[in-house]
Amino acid sequence: MVRVLLVMAAFVCGLAASAIAAGDELATLNLGENASCWGPVFIHYVPSLATIINTATPQESGFKEIRVAKLRLSARSADTLIVDYTEGGSCDPGFIISLIEKRGPRRLDWPIHGLDFEAPGDGFFYVRGHTDSWFDMRRKFTVEGGNLRETKQPFYYVGLETKTLRQIPVYSTQGCSEYIGRIEEGAPVTVLLSDGATFLLKTDHDILVWWRPQITQQRAEEIEGIYFAGD
Repeated sequence: MVRVLLVMAAFVCGLAASAIAAGDELATLNLGENASCWGPVFIHYVPSLATIINTATPQESGFKEIRVAKLRLSARSADTLIVDYTEGGSCDPGFIISLIEKRGPRRLDWPIHGLDFEAPGDGFFYVRGHTDSWFDMRRKFTVEGGNLRETKQPFYYVGLETKTLRQIPVYSTQGCSEYIGRIEEGAPVTVLLSDGATFLLKTDHDILVWWRPQITQQRAEEIEGIYFAGD
């Protein structure tokens, strides 16, 4: 488990370095400090593979939408993608990916929720952000055969050093079926990883336990920094 965690952490931390190693440093576009209800939105891209547009596109719904860029995911790729940012309804910011075809752009899927988009030129793009999720979730995508494909992960990396805000029950199994005790209010914990709803915690004595949030309000009530940012 620890080995898997270290590999995942190195993988996430090395994304920007992949573009630099290829000879192209990433540029960053800030869509604005108030681009979303959760804060600023950033686009990281390889200048030689992208054309920045950054133009608002009116929507009948009234939601903010920005045509951000046209780009390729690598120097070898023949596909050109359009990246749009949408603030979404009910505070659901995300990115819309479209593939440019002979008949025009074809939207590939629903918006990918996030606040940070990165296309480092390695054939993939990465989206992260604490929106419509319990934490700052990192995800990896590519386009193959005209379809959007997400890379499956055994868990999502969290890596948050924090503390409990109240006494919480913990378990020995991922399904939280075997209760083993409680962590007291104010105790330091490290949130290591998650399956999206259940979390693996490390206590101050380096003991690993599973925990599942019981309160679904849009603010931290049980562990500082862990709350559902969405409906």
